[in-house]
Amino acid sequence: MRRYVFLALLMVSFAAQASSTLRVGEKVLSMGDTAARVQELLGPPVTRVYLHQSDGLPNDQVSRGEQWQYVQDGKTVIVTIIDGKATDFETKYN
Repeated sequence: MRRYVFLALLMVSFAAQASSTLRVGEKVLSMGDTAARVQELLGPPVTRVYLHQSDGLPNDQVSRGEQWQYVQDGKTVIVTIIDGKATDFETKYN
């Protein structure tokens, strides 16, 4: 029984992975890289989701953060951008 529980937990852990770096071909994106660097390596995102608005933002600014989604080779890569810098990378296998 323990073996099945362990196997189930292992499969769930492979479903979504977060990391501090992301390999793109021969190059690597790291947390703290600029949004421009993310687009340079990955191109424009397929989907862009704005994170919740915070009080105190300038009138022309909708949100301090966004999540950019990319579809690559049977997986979805989600890059979180806050204040113009990459803060998280998450990979979900389709």
